[in-house]
Amino acid sequence: MSYSNNPLLPKARAFALKLLIEEGLPTQVVANRCGVRRETIWRWKQKWLTLNQNVELNNKYRPTRTPGKKFRFTNCKWSIPSLSSRPHNSPKALPEWIVERIVYWRKQHERCAAIVHAHLRREGTVVSLASVKRTLKRLNLLRPVSKWKKYRVHIPRPLALKPGDLVQTDTVHIVNPSTKQRVYLYTLIDIYSRWTYVEYHEHISQRLSHEFLRRGEALSGFKFSCIQADNGPEFGRWLSDSLKARGTTLRHSRVRKPNDNAFIERFNRTIQEECLLRRHPKPEAIDQQLFEYLAYYNQERLHSGIQYRTPSEMLQRS
Repeated sequence: MSYSNNPLLPKARAFALKLLIEEGLPTQVVANRCGVRRETIWRWKQKWLTLNQNVELNNKYRPTRTPGKKFRFTNCKWSIPSLSSRPHNSPKALPEWIVERIVYWRKQHERCAAIVHAHLRREGTVVSLASVKRTLKRLNLLRPVSKWKKYRVHIPRPLALKPGDLVQTDTVHIVNPSTKQRVYLYTLIDIYSRWTYVEYHEHISQRLSHEFLRRGEALSGFKFSCIQADNGPEFGRWLSDSLKARGTTLRHSRVRKPNDNAFIERFNRTIQEECLLRRHPKPEAIDQQLFEYLAYYNQERLHSGIQYRTPSEMLQRS
């Protein structure tokens, strides 16, 4: 009989052995009832006897069955597990010293399989990149990929030809100096005019992100056609569906590619250096300080990226 990895096969063997040994039915009758050959039932019995060598002595097993009585074996295991299909030797397997070098470079730098493969080539170790990936996966040395992450359809990045064509948004995580708790700044910037808007919150969520973007759109005076954000939990599927119902597209940046959000990342650094760090804001006065800084940023601060104009002047041009 060919090898089978059916998970219910041990139960089928147990059923057959109970009919053969406990019920005392003939081997051919058991084979016909189980749908296998007579020789298969005999092999299952030999395996069962090997696994339960002391059953006959403990239960006084006899080959003949007394009419009207059944033998009960309390010290045996009827189920026979399937043997592993793994080969006893693998001639083409990687030598142990190559596996040790793969593990060494992985633990030395904690980098991906391609970097480990590059280090192996530099030292003269001949091994394929696929073998390095398989070895790291077999030894559980790769970062587990979350099964909850879903594929997102790529949306082409639109050109910022007028205000609202492309707006980037992000959240800045800050530790509150008084309470030592984490607080958040919701930030957004219009790529065409460099107009910005910021809000201070003590938590983040998709619903809060939707309210922040709606208030920012109302204050800006122009409609947000496309909003680009990172892959944070506050910019998930619910937010995308909510914005789509309002005629706004939510576009996500590539994972671990901060250059995709270069404008908002630069603004996050600017607001921390010019507003939060230099003025040392207190939690109870941070809203007022952000309001004053936004008025300065949007109306007075010159930007080299827009020919040394202010965001307000760019909005007036449009």
